[in-house]
Amino acid sequence: MNRIMTAMGILGVSCILMLARPADAAPSEHVLFEGGRTAYSIVIGEQASDSERWAAFELKRWLGEVSGAGFNIVSDALAKSGPEIVVGFNRRARDLFAAANESIEPPAKMDEAFRYTNLGEDLVLYGGAQRGTMYAVFAFLENELGCRWYTPTVESIPERDRYAFTSLDHSEKPGLRVRNDFYYEAFDPIWAARNRVNGSMSYREQPGGLECYWAVHTFYPLVPPEEFFDSHPEYYSLIDGKRTHDHAQLCLTNPDVLAIVIERIKKVMRENPQYLIYSVSQNDWRNPCQCDACQAIAQREGSESGPLLWFVNQVAAAVEDEFPDKYIGTLAYQYTRKPCKTIHPRDNVVIRLCSIECCFAHDFLSCPQNKSFVEDVENWAAIAPHLYVWDYVVNFSHYIMPYPNFNVLQPNLQFFRDHHAIGVMEQAAYQGRGGEFAELRSYLIAKLLWDPECDVQRVINDFMYGYYGRAGQYVRAYFDLLHNQLTPETHIHLGLRPTDALFSDEFVDKALSLFDRAETVAGNDDVLHRVEVASLPVLYLKCKRTPDKAVADGTYQRFCEITEREGITYYAESGERHRAAFHDQMQQAEDRVRHNQSN
Repeated sequence: MNRIMTAMGILGVSCILMLARPADAAPSEHVLFEGGRTAYSIVIGEQASDSERWAAFELKRWLGEVSGAGFNIVSDALAKSGPEIVVGFNRRARDLFAAANESIEPPAKMDEAFRYTNLGEDLVLYGGAQRGTMYAVFAFLENELGCRWYTPTVESIPERDRYAFTSLDHSEKPGLRVRNDFYYEAFDPIWAARNRVNGSMSYREQPGGLECYWAVHTFYPLVPPEEFFDSHPEYYSLIDGKRTHDHAQLCLTNPDVLAIVIERIKKVMRENPQYLIYSVSQNDWRNPCQCDACQAIAQREGSESGPLLWFVNQVAAAVEDEFPDKYIGTLAYQYTRKPCKTIHPRDNVVIRLCSIECCFAHDFLSCPQNKSFVEDVENWAAIAPHLYVWDYVVNFSHYIMPYPNFNVLQPNLQFFRDHHAIGVMEQAAYQGRGGEFAELRSYLIAKLLWDPECDVQRVINDFMYGYYGRAGQYVRAYFDLLHNQLTPETHIHLGLRPTDALFSDEFVDKALSLFDRAETVAGNDDVLHRVEVASLPVLYLKCKRTPDKAVADGTYQRFCEITEREGITYYAESGERHRAAFHDQMQQAEDRVRHNQSN
């Protein structure tokens, strides 16, 4: 595992809050460790949850890495025999709070809010047993000791001879209930737990568990045309007077369709109880049913969301008694994005909005191109108890090309939070490594999903210098160069192209010069390789813009060497098809260059 060792952490700022004391009383200093030794034990409850036990061992591990000291883990069933770090709201925590005359209510199991504080020499790190306590442990390690987990394979763990505290009292709560960082790098369950990512499209084993969203575009998985169309074409869309299942939808006013979907979604919920939200949603194309009954609802409601929500509400009502803590989710996407006039989602329905048509050069509220999306979000928020946003932070056509959207990440997430979003999925380069600034963007998104008010520039700088070392100054200069290409008139979407006016040959040359300087100060092969991966978007852009020149000056060869060494194969969402076409184009350029050289 790669390790960045620093003297005092990377831009770490302690979140210590000094408690009021009498003017004549000097604060007592408590030494957690010094000179590779500690008097402290880590205390966990006899009834501790699995994640609390895991967090206690993580605390022991990383404190040991920082200090060189050995911290024992003991049960709260044992008598207190010295200073302690108490993990979880257990018997020992209750005794300590009682002795300090603090009346603390036990946190609910699923409460992700947390607190770490000291009661004299003792530290208590606690929150809800499912994930809150675990988050308290990692916040303590981050805030007080400067620990960072930048990627699944790269962390920064500062070595310190001594750490002492006087008064600590820090608490946090999540800005969003469900936090789905949909980068390949963010799927690692240990990294996700350490960085407070708790959402996922599909279930995976992760410390503290997950808030999962079962599936999307589920009409045909629930009512497969191969099973029903031949005998019941009336279950599917009427298009231009003919029933069809070809790139169509379901007939949502057909009572048999409703009965089938209710039966089958209940079966899914019984067999997959680990999910929070279960999708009953349109296929990933258009062609809603044009029958008189469906269109009567659509026209009355002023939107095709009318028949969809009318249908989904009935499904949600049918499952509510058996699954009172679960939700039925559906899409407000493309032709269903506009809200209904009179039909409101039930309390156990989650509306999932998608920002697929938006400009991502500017935040939603400042860009005229995003006006209709903003209006739809605001109107849904006025009638829906729960929104869940499917947002986009990547260029699907060219994962590996420069994509300057960092400026919108925070304001857009704040906009979602302020409009009843219980969760956000930030869809990105999810199939493999190599997306443009994937490591940085997945790290920053994790921080923003937890705290939409976090200091974005501080997080970016922390990562730049923590992950790239001395080379970070030049990677940051490239990052600024890229984002300075944007103007109020610049609009970028999910299909940004190499020929876009945003880019120029002058930009490419300046960017490559900065990466050359970054490589000269990288210091070791690990950092050099990270810098080279960060340069891939510019190498790719040069290959796409001037393929013959990229072949002649070795840019293409360098691109191939880095991608092969790093195992990067997804240059776009379409995968191998796009990769093969790119290399075919470059092979043709190689043939032209050889031909010209031979002549």
